[in-house]
Amino acid sequence: MLTDKQSILLIGIFTFLFVFFGILDILENIFIAAPMVIGYLTIIINLILTERVSEEEENTLQEQKVSTEENKKRL
Repeated sequence: MLTDKQSILLIGIFTFLFVFFGILDILENIFIAAPMVIGYLTIIINLILTERVSEEEENTLQEQKVSTEENKKRL
């Protein structure tokens, strides 16, 4: 699953490519348009279906990960 930041970055890239290919007038080619539409929709669906984690939970998970890594180093 993609994080929110990764999804936003990929949507920006896809938007740029839509504009770029539209200017070049090659967006009418199904082999260009279909993968772009499928990729764009996949990212949107990922954003909708991904369970959101609050900042507090994310910080707690990060602290647990760090403490686990420290325990492994001690062993």
